[in-house]
Amino acid sequence: MFDQARTLDLAQRSNEVYVQPFSVTAAIGQKSDESVPDSTTKLQFVTEEDKITAAAAQRPGSKQKCFFCGNNAHARRFCPAKDASCHNCSKKGHFSKVCKSNTTSTGTSASCTPILATVTAASPQCLKKAVINVRVNERPCKALIDTGSSESFIDRQFAKLMSVNINDATGSVSMASSALSSPIVGICKVNLNIDGHFYRNMQLSVLNKLCCDIILGQDFMKRHDSIKISFGGSRPAVENNDSNTVCGLAASSVDPPELFATLTSECRPIATKSRKYSAVDREFIEKETTRLLTEGIIEPSMSPWRAQVLVTSNERHKKRLVIDYSQTINRFTELDAYPFPNINQMVSDIAKYKVYSTLDLRSAYHQIPLREHEKKYTAFEANGSLYQFRRVPFGVTNGVACFQRVIDRLVAENKLEAVFVYIDNITIGGMDQTEHDENLRRFLDVADKHQLTFNEDKCVYSVESVDLLGYTISQGVLRPDPDRMKPLRELPVPHSPKSVKRAMGMFSYYSQWIPRFSDKIKPLANATSFPLDSIAVKAFDDLKSDLENASISAIDEAIPFETDASDSAVAGSLNQGGRPVAFFSRTLNAHELGHSSVEKEACAIIDAVRKWRHLLSGKHFTLVTDQEAVSYMFDSKKHGKVKNDKIIRWRTELSCYSYDIKYRPGQDNASADCFSRAYCSSISSDSLSELHSALCHPGINRLLHFVRSKNLPFSVDDVKRTIKQCEICAKVKPQYAKPNASPLVKATQPFERLSIDFKGPLPSVSTKKYILTVVDEYSRFPFAFPCSDMTSATVIQCLRQLFALFGMPAYIHSDRGQSFMSAELKTFLQSHGVATSRTTPYSPQSNGQCERYNGIIWKAVTLALESLGLKETQWESVLPDALHSVRSLLCTSINCTPHERFFNFTRRSSSGQSIPSWLANPGPILMKKHVRATKYDPLVEEVDLLEANPTYAHVRLPDGRETTVSVRHLAPRGQSISNDNLDHSVLNDHTTMDISETDVENTTQEATNNTDNTMETSPVIRRSTREVKKPSRFGFDD
Repeated sequence: MFDQARTLDLAQRSNEVYVQPFSVTAAIGQKSDESVPDSTTKLQFVTEEDKITAAAAQRPGSKQKCFFCGNNAHARRFCPAKDASCHNCSKKGHFSKVCKSNTTSTGTSASCTPILATVTAASPQCLKKAVINVRVNERPCKALIDTGSSESFIDRQFAKLMSVNINDATGSVSMASSALSSPIVGICKVNLNIDGHFYRNMQLSVLNKLCCDIILGQDFMKRHDSIKISFGGSRPAVENNDSNTVCGLAASSVDPPELFATLTSECRPIATKSRKYSAVDREFIEKETTRLLTEGIIEPSMSPWRAQVLVTSNERHKKRLVIDYSQTINRFTELDAYPFPNINQMVSDIAKYKVYSTLDLRSAYHQIPLREHEKKYTAFEANGSLYQFRRVPFGVTNGVACFQRVIDRLVAENKLEAVFVYIDNITIGGMDQTEHDENLRRFLDVADKHQLTFNEDKCVYSVESVDLLGYTISQGVLRPDPDRMKPLRELPVPHSPKSVKRAMGMFSYYSQWIPRFSDKIKPLANATSFPLDSIAVKAFDDLKSDLENASISAIDEAIPFETDASDSAVAGSLNQGGRPVAFFSRTLNAHELGHSSVEKEACAIIDAVRKWRHLLSGKHFTLVTDQEAVSYMFDSKKHGKVKNDKIIRWRTELSCYSYDIKYRPGQDNASADCFSRAYCSSISSDSLSELHSALCHPGINRLLHFVRSKNLPFSVDDVKRTIKQCEICAKVKPQYAKPNASPLVKATQPFERLSIDFKGPLPSVSTKKYILTVVDEYSRFPFAFPCSDMTSATVIQCLRQLFALFGMPAYIHSDRGQSFMSAELKTFLQSHGVATSRTTPYSPQSNGQCERYNGIIWKAVTLALESLGLKETQWESVLPDALHSVRSLLCTSINCTPHERFFNFTRRSSSGQSIPSWLANPGPILMKKHVRATKYDPLVEEVDLLEANPTYAHVRLPDGRETTVSVRHLAPRGQSISNDNLDHSVLNDHTTMDISETDVENTTQEATNNTDNTMETSPVIRRSTREVKKPSRFGFDD
């Protein structure tokens, strides 16, 4: 606007044919709506019209004038002011020179002076639409919005009036005409208030005799996304949104790619059904299609294909036009398998350089032209018209792969160095500034040659640190992008299973930045109760800290790496000059935990090679392991015979690589060895008191049984002492006298007879205030269901769950509660073929087993709550742990655990599988002799035990040979033990405990005794004195 005013003023000074009654502003108003190619043509056109009009006005005998334009009379349809707007009253249909409004325009005087070349007390009337009210240092004034001004200015006289402190400054300001300039007399800082927006200490340059108090230039405007000014015209607004427009974007000169070369044989034209849009969306679609037509990106179409458009909004609520090709051409397009650059490999290559530039292609797809015969596939409907793309559109299946192929080919054909392309992001590197500038110049020359256009707002040149694809690259060091890591750093402590899974997913994505990731994530992976315990919270904080401080170097050619395996995890570290640059670790699967140590070490090598295949292929590397056997088996220079099929397959997999393998003892292989050391069982590392608390405070017999079954290093005295000193046990489990047990009707198999009972109401933080307890009478295996009420419907719902898992029982016994006596429950059980019985009134001992387990379960819950420091109302959170404890610990009445009795196998726990104590440590043992010369030869021979697991053992024979045998063929070596050394304290307890070893031990020992002591009198067999009664038969109730 300023440029027009200044240019018109200069033209007026040099052209004397302008006449007084016709102002420049009026002339501009006459043709303001005309379409002119540029301002020069517009100026010339206005000048010619003024000449003709002025000559007609001065001719004698002129006819009557037109009331709308002031020229000679003519038909209204030929009047040049028919569509013009008056600059005096802003109304349509007449020029300002004939306006009869009372208001007169100060901008229509014949002597319109140059706006920035003369001194005016106030802004010209012709610029009033761009003048706004502002407050400078809390005092009102006028400011002009000038899009043609690069800086903001303040009038010197106004600054003195406002008592603004002006600092000295030198320089000049160039006007629109290079022949005009104005000196800067100083600079100052003021506080601006524009419609509630505050700008503190805004710097303004001081000029003499400005046309307005303040001019706000582009340095002010760039602080905002956009600034809107209404000029009151009738035409629609003209907008230039840089994020969505390619105004002036020319098609590149690259060869058009084959975008639809992979169409299937079933391809046929599809015209999708038209969609309905809101008025706002229709207006936006019309505006966008007009823009795309103007810029030559789309064209009218006669294609048999027709897709529909969608209007979407981003996070800033800025709308975008999207074409939905999912129902048309994408249905018949097979995926182009063109490979994209590996991000890890690319950022590692970029990190080798020191100076970087990143370029962003502007509307990248729309720069690639389409082949003529492929344009029809891109047709779409917009506001009742059919268009098709002339350039590659967004949304087609192979658009990304096609674009990547074009740019990769461009780089390869021109042999550009240090240029890395990932779709529309291009990175140029250099070892120093000179090399970088040369590489950048060559690329820009190629880009200019092929007419590629860049988004300069997103381009960065000659920097030493760059953010790329989630990484920050600086001087050869890779770090996670700080902005991308912000959600992790601010992630709160998980409070539910869902939040734990979310946190673990985010940590797993960055696992390569965390040493010993498998170990550190385990406390979170094992978390089952909330809020998390201190160990899990500490692991969570440590993982966040590791990510924040992570640093990994770029990977060079020399790539040695170390591997190691432990009982539960495998790990590896990739090194460069003694510094680890990448880490790998994972926990072993359930089927891998039983593998031998050799197989675990070999598995660590194979997994590490698979993980870093892109770094190792085509290069010579060095493997370091602390397992000498593996170093021999995987040595490519030695062809030893291996009988293990798994090792043979792994060795074949490594045969395509060039490597050396070295053996390094475990104490020297600290890096990988540390990574693979998974936490051993948490039980073995805890003290006995912590174990006692973790198992919900069992008694002497059950705790001793657990300790011995898991081969833990605690004695009977340790167990007794720990339980005796436990204050929680003394408080919660006082030693009451035990009454004689009442005889029960015996069950003959699991889930044959069930006892049920309710416990409650209980204090609770939720609506569930009752526990429905169900006990299997054969195995004493308990079930507990938190319930909100004691209705028969609740009982039926819980029993349905049990029936779905284990089938129908034969019998259910209960007390005389209303829910158990109801006809609804009785009908339900009879329909499933289940017999029922009830206790007699005031005889709870008739249902004593379930009543007893009510107390056992609640006592375990109370102990767990005391151990965790939780309130009694939070019993529901520890109920699963209490049930696990009751099911896993010894039940003295059946001399085994309820789980073993119910399922006929040992319950798995965090301690792993148990082995006899005499197999725990190396030493002399007995092994069965399978070949004997005569039947009088010894049954066993003494061998040295080297190592053992629950199934196999590695032994050394008397002749020095080593072999692997089954533990079924091994027996403990006898030794003399005096009766004085025996500890009878456990036997003096009222309850019995089975502390014998495996059946193999008993069988072997018995066979040895029968052979060596054939003449010894056999001991009297102890018979049970229990009276066996016939089972009572119960009939169905009528």
